[in-house]
Amino acid sequence: MKTGKIFIHGVKTPADHIRFILHWFTDTLTSKYHRGQQEHGGLCFEKPNMLQHAEEEILDLVVYHKTAKDQLARMALDGQSAMDAYTFLYGEPPQ
Repeated sequence: MKTGKIFIHGVKTPADHIRFILHWFTDTLTSKYHRGQQEHGGLCFEKPNMLQHAEEEILDLVVYHKTAKDQLARMALDGQSAMDAYTFLYGEPPQ
């Protein structure tokens, strides 16, 4: 396995890393929230059945995670590149 330092997006310290994660999470969550509001309408915080929806999403998450893990393993065994695997799993190349 290749080892060494890999700096992504200028991250060099734990403090840089958590700042990058929080920035990514805030942007991603905000975008997803607004898309959901557009798709489903109404005010999320006034809708009933939130726990039911959450449980359905959790179950979907398990399926998505296991499927992606299996796809990644298959691609590795087939000798595909990290770029090919990333692009396949995310639907676009890394930025």
